[in-house]
Amino acid sequence: MDIKKHNLSQFAQDFYGFTEKKNSTAKNPCLTNGSDTIVIKRQQDGNYTFWSPTSKHKGSIIDLAMWQENVSMTQACRIVYRRISGHTQSADTAKTPAPKHLEPVKEFDRAKVEQLIPVKSLPYLESRGIDNVDHGRFQGTVFTDKHHNAVFPHKNAHDEIVGYAMKNAEFNGFSPGGSKSVWKSNQYDKDNLLVITESAIDALSYAKMLNKHDPKQFFNTRFISTEGAFSPEVKDLIAAEIASMPENAKVIGAFDNDDQGWKYASELKDMCSTLNRQCRTDIPRVKGYDWNDVLGKSLEREESPEKKQEAGQEQEQELKEEMTCRM
Repeated sequence: MDIKKHNLSQFAQDFYGFTEKKNSTAKNPCLTNGSDTIVIKRQQDGNYTFWSPTSKHKGSIIDLAMWQENVSMTQACRIVYRRISGHTQSADTAKTPAPKHLEPVKEFDRAKVEQLIPVKSLPYLESRGIDNVDHGRFQGTVFTDKHHNAVFPHKNAHDEIVGYAMKNAEFNGFSPGGSKSVWKSNQYDKDNLLVITESAIDALSYAKMLNKHDPKQFFNTRFISTEGAFSPEVKDLIAAEIASMPENAKVIGAFDNDDQGWKYASELKDMCSTLNRQCRTDIPRVKGYDWNDVLGKSLEREESPEKKQEAGQEQEQELKEEMTCRM
């Protein structure tokens, strides 16, 4: 029995208490059991593999069992075989309907990429306080589709679109069959700062505040978002981006103020240390906030007539504090 071809996502749910996370996709199921998180991929040879963004664990179904059971490889093989023998299920021969995230992997529909329309503005983005899409830094990087979603293409190392994030009111999705890599703003030779966020919405929000606080620096800043993915492939893309910039360029990890955001920040610092580049972390002060939340609160203060009179230097100081490293 080729146990590595057994549906790893179902195995993790059946025996280790994992459940699907909201950012899970058909191609790369993302699961958590409360303390650990795993992302699963089906390789071209039919074997399933996983990697954990919350630890250094990765590998096959055997490696998962070794990790979760704290046993040797031989013991793990026996445990896995015993558990799946008699009811082996693959994505092709399932006897019962598979949950949504276990459906056969769909191919990325590249024809839909050709149907995307670049935008200069979008009602949904404006409702989030974002009105800088038409700036030269972002022209041609934000699109819309027939459903009027905000669409952010993800490209691989060859600058090919391999997937895209879709955002709208009460909707957060990713292209079926697509791969999460990175969304990037436009890049210029004189750029000396790279800001990395968890979403393109956060990148645009951070950019708007940076432009207000330090227009000169904003002019020389490029942005990347990972859509919450920090896989080995994404790390390689980020490392290549950092290495392509001048040696004196700096990196800012502008992640969310939650446990995962701080973990991303720590991993980014390690990457920059390896590359011998300066890196700092800029996290919203309020627990649970991302940078669009910060932008929204900033705009609320500006629109309040009562607080306009009190703002002045105090409001400017608050903005500076919001844009200050917390690590």
